[in-house]
Amino acid sequence: MRRVGVVAALFLVPVLGGCSSMGRAYDAMMEPEHREPPEMTEAAKPIDASSTRKLYLNAVQGLIDQGRYKAALAYLDQYAVSEKGDAQYLSLRGEALLGTRQYDAAVDTFTELAGTGRAAEGYAGLGRVAAARGKWDEAAEHFGNAVGARPASAEYLNNLGYARLHLGPEALGQAEFNLRQAYELSPASTSIRNNLVLVLMMRGEKAEAQRLIDSIATRKERLAVRDFARSWVKDRGKAVN
Repeated sequence: MRRVGVVAALFLVPVLGGCSSMGRAYDAMMEPEHREPPEMTEAAKPIDASSTRKLYLNAVQGLIDQGRYKAALAYLDQYAVSEKGDAQYLSLRGEALLGTRQYDAAVDTFTELAGTGRAAEGYAGLGRVAAARGKWDEAAEHFGNAVGARPASAEYLNNLGYARLHLGPEALGQAEFNLRQAYELSPASTSIRNNLVLVLMMRGEKAEAQRLIDSIATRKERLAVRDFARSWVKDRGKAVN
């Protein structure tokens, strides 16, 4: 999962996960799920081919989780050449390319991934690339495809709702619907909660937005979320008290 950001879960970037929690909420929204990186010692390398393959790809995942995208690409090129075309390889390579802002190459990789059994990840990756480029209409289309392929994904619904927040007043209703769905599926997600606060404030539903803010445990984070949301809405020409 993953995984368009305080400040902006994509775009992740990647984009969309406080102020550390609010600010990172939006960039983190497009980041992949974090896993503990594996140990990469010579002694840990198994001798059979299937175990070695798993070790290499897990090592790459660990590098990506640490934000070491260039190292991940190098590791893929040096140790996982035989895995090219494999869906997991494509997913990892797409993440690494996006992380190094090689957007055209990332598009090619995620497009190839969209033709595999992990199509939802491919569409979501394409959405995150579009979001990173500020192409929100294109991002919303790709995230919509990701939701179509995996309708119960709170992450993809969150990304879709956040992308639609950038498409103007006519898309706010759809954005709110997507973010409410995401929040029902994952009520503990700070990224989804913060994005829902944004859309509620954009639509003038300030009382409900305040109730969400009041549910935040610490005063420091409540103030950070409130201030960021007000600033975000104000920057888009909305009147905020």
